Amino acid sequence: MAMIRGNPSDSYKELPRYLFMLEHTNPGTVTKLHKSENGCFLYVYVSLYASIKGLEYCRPIMVVEGSFLKSTYKGTILTACTHDGAGKILPLAYAIIDSENNKSWE
Repeated sequence: MAMIRGNPSDSYKELPRYLFMLEHTNPGTVTKLHKSENGCFLYVYVSLYASIKGLEYCRPIMVVEGSFLKSTYKGTILTACTHDGAGKILPLAYAIIDSENNKSWE
């Protein structure tokens, strides 16, 4: 399985490149990556430009949901969504954090 999927810790090393490509291929996209002092992953935030632009046509209600990640490194994924005029769900942003605490919510 390691040959097929690779090493999970190596995936975190690819995050800066992934975020750069998201911003490069989707101008206006907002990404933030936070690392600890020793360079370990703490938080990542992503909001695609299409979602940011689509927000102006949506209802003024936003839902934020958190779900635990059950992988090697644990953590929590947060998603923010809203409804458009036709009642369809529009994902606005997502974040991967270590746990739901005051620092990660900032």
